[in-house]
Amino acid sequence: MQKSTVGFIVVTVCLICPSWAAASGEDKSPKSLSIDGVQKQNLKLLTEQLNRGWRAFCDAPVDEGVMSLFQGINPSDARLHVMTITNQSVELPIKSISQIKDFDISPERKTLVYVNAFHTADSYFSVQEHLTLLQNSRRDLNVIVVDFAKDVAQLYYAVRHHLSVDGYFVYKLVRALLDAGISAQDITLAGHSVGANIAALGAKLFVKETKQLVGQLIAIDPATMCRTTDILVKQGVAARVVTIHGEGDVFGVRVPLGHIDIYPNGIGYFPRRKLQPGCESKVCSHMYPFVLFMEALIEGVMIPATKCDSWAKFRQGDCNYQNTINIGLVYPATAKGLYFCLTQPNPPFTYMEHGLRYKTRRPEKSSKSS
Repeated sequence: MQKSTVGFIVVTVCLICPSWAAASGEDKSPKSLSIDGVQKQNLKLLTEQLNRGWRAFCDAPVDEGVMSLFQGINPSDARLHVMTITNQSVELPIKSISQIKDFDISPERKTLVYVNAFHTADSYFSVQEHLTLLQNSRRDLNVIVVDFAKDVAQLYYAVRHHLSVDGYFVYKLVRALLDAGISAQDITLAGHSVGANIAALGAKLFVKETKQLVGQLIAIDPATMCRTTDILVKQGVAARVVTIHGEGDVFGVRVPLGHIDIYPNGIGYFPRRKLQPGCESKVCSHMYPFVLFMEALIEGVMIPATKCDSWAKFRQGDCNYQNTINIGLVYPATAKGLYFCLTQPNPPFTYMEHGLRYKTRRPEKSSKSS
């Protein structure tokens, strides 16, 4: 894969809407547009604002009355993706949560519930395609994908109005897994961006209603959201909370939130710090930790990080190199605090153990020039 791989993520995110181009002389006043025309204007506006960050996206002056007429706005239109015993991924409506026990869900395996609320177009890189590959490749796990992402309008409603409903669906899914014989401590909830906050809310509701904790929450660059009260990733919602930071300015939360906070390349640790390797935009940096997480889970690649008091200490080599972890699903019970590592622009993204020590410039791998 060439060096533009991660940057290509930005292109896919920017293509999340259908074509809305109008003739140059068209009258775009509200009275002259059809409902479809108004919706096209909505989608164009949301896409433009999304590239500026969540606050701009949340404050976009869209016509919500028209948006609500289109399929995909209601949280009940979300989908579950589960596996059959014949290794087939099946899509179910979110209302079919109670049927989860009828699919290939085994109490003998650990369970990963991935909450997706970030839509990308079908292309070489696609969030949805990565999640399908995850389900098909990790048959040693019960992998269930909860997909709230249909388009940019759905995303807008999730961050503005539907967060509580989406979180309730995740809670109901966890309860259904318990009914299927899955232990709460064997469940990991994970999500990227808005999905991280939805997963955290589901875990929080589970604690409130059952007085139990799910085993783990993995929050991948959790979104800053429209309101600070909607940043729900925090210690206490799960037995272990792991946060993998990526951008830390207009999309992702910068401050430590979990028992473990991982800052690949130090990006997000300081405000307005440079972009992730291979990225040319903040959207790309926001997506970067998702790519790392998928590489670790799907390819089994080790991406180690070492505990350090700060990014400055990491740069100086003043870290506890006996206390290292690998990005993924399994973390030592004693791991706690801030962790840093270096990664590269192209897959495999890991530098292995060489990523544990700071260097101002990394040599290019020979495979990238071949």
